[in-house]
Amino acid sequence: MATPATNTGTEAPGNSGFPPFDTATYPSQIFWLTVTFVALLIVMWKVATPRIAGVIGERKGRIQSELAKAEESRKQAEHAAAAYQAPILEARERARAASEAARSQMARETERANASANEDVQRKTTEAQERIAAMQKEARAHITAAAEDAVVEIVARLTGDRISRDEAAAAVRDAVKV
Repeated sequence: MATPATNTGTEAPGNSGFPPFDTATYPSQIFWLTVTFVALLIVMWKVATPRIAGVIGERKGRIQSELAKAEESRKQAEHAAAAYQAPILEARERARAASEAARSQMARETERANASANEDVQRKTTEAQERIAAMQKEARAHITAAAEDAVVEIVARLTGDRISRDEAAAAVRDAVKV
């Protein structure tokens, strides 16, 4: 008598291993793989791809809009910078012109002051030279008078004779000429 087979393992009776590797189930596996692949392809084609395309299009539109806004902002900034620079350049030019005018005026005033100072120095020099000449003339007159007095005294002491003032003056003039 034959003993019935007992299944003590985890395998089902008549099964030859792991079901996906069972060659008898390949046709049904390929069928369901194809059905699933086609279903997923249709879902991707009809649902996911349009949504992704819509999001990408929306992002491109938003990027283009932002780029246009940025370009407009850049143009406005350039106009603002030009509007800002124009008064600054004008103010610099006015300041340069005012500075140049002040320099010119200061140069003219300096020239006038120098000319006035030179005239004043020349006038004072001339006056001083005239005073010196007058003092020299007066000093010569005093020296001549002192020399004449000294001649009269020297002659009187040495010879005991008195000479006239005119004779002493003639002697001093003769001595100075030599």
